Order: sequence, then structure tokens, then C-alpha cells
Amino acid sequence: MPAPKKPTATITPPRLSFDYIRQQADRFRQQYVKPPNLVPVPIEEIVELDLKIQIIPIHGLQDRIDVDGFLTNSLNAICIDYDVYMDERRSPRLRSTLAHEVGHFVLHKEQIQQCKFRTPEDWIHFREDFLEDDLDWFEFQAYEFAGRLLVPKEELEKQIKSCSDKIKYFKKYFPEGPDLVEAVSRVICGHFGVSDQVIGKRIAKEKIRL
Repeated sequence: MPAPKKPTATITPPRLSFDYIRQQADRFRQQYVKPPNLVPVPIEEIVELDLKIQIIPIHGLQDRIDVDGFLTNSLNAICIDYDVYMDERRSPRLRSTLAHEVGHFVLHKEQIQQCKFRTPEDWIHFREDFLEDDLDWFEFQAYEFAGRLLVPKEELEKQIKSCSDKIKYFKKYFPEGPDLVEAVSRVICGHFGVSDQVIGKRIAKEKIRL
């Protein structure tokens, strides 16, 4: 019996500017986050109740395809690794994954609808068929959207300012560099419901000086 034919990827993601992605994330926040400055963003409720996208936990998804989740090409479901979905300790990871897939929904809707994948294994082939540069753009854009949505710059600056005394203390041991960013990120990440790694990336992306 011949092996099933691999689906052919058809996505060539647009080269969206950083400013455009920020605008789209801010517009999404204005439309769906009530009030717009609310953090942590209730991303799960927005996905299911506002966008009408079903969240489908799948056992072993991460082990099978090396991703925590993906948006189906029908745009009506996000498949999520069962363990990530069920483990409260992984809530920051779940929220970031959902926001990432919402980024694809907002930025790449037309391209994803053109794809022909139905199963998690199809998703592997779909990614394998990407040109490396195209895949980098595809994922970077969704990561940037998710980061801006979950960690808006204005609130991030506000939280950093509010812990200025701790930052002065940290600077005695970590004058500058990644250790200082990591220490500060651990202090404020809970406020946004994300990991300290996400906060560290936002500090870098927004070019915020500590």
C-alpha cells in the first residue's frame, strides 16, 4: 500500500512590519479586551466566546509534532496539547500558545485557509514544506502579535517603574545584561500571566532600559 501523499504547503507569509503587527494587536485589544488595559488578558474566554474558536485538547500533541498547539485550516478550532491545557502550572504557556494562534488567525487567515492539513501529522509535513525563511517570518509575526497583546508596552513600562527599588537592588549584583533582565522579569511576569521569558523578550523588543 503506497504511503499517503504529503500535503503541499502553499503559504508564503507577507512581510509585515513591526509597526503593523503592533497596530493589529492593539486594535484586537481594543475590540476584545474589556477594559482594553486589562491584564492578564482573558485570552481563553476571548478565543471561545468572542472568536467562537473551539479549544481541543489532544493527548501527546507536543510529543507527536513538537508544538503546543496549532490553528486548524478551517479557522474554527485550536488544537492544544492535553497536558499543557490541563496543568494549571502551565497556564502561562497555555495563554501564550493561544495568543500565538490568535496571531495567526488575525495575520495569516487567508494563507492558512489555503492549506490542506487535517491531522497533527499533516501539520508536521506542512511545516517541513516551508522554506526556512518563510517559516521564520510566519512564526515571528505570530509571536510578536501575541507578545504585544499579552504584554502591552504601556503597562510593561508602568510595572517596571513600580518596582524601581527592586531594580536598584538587583543592579548591585547584576549591573546590566541578561541577568538583570531575567531578575526583573521574574518579579513582574505574574502580573501579566506570562512566563519570565516572555517578559524578557518584550523588554528587548520594546527597547526598554532598566
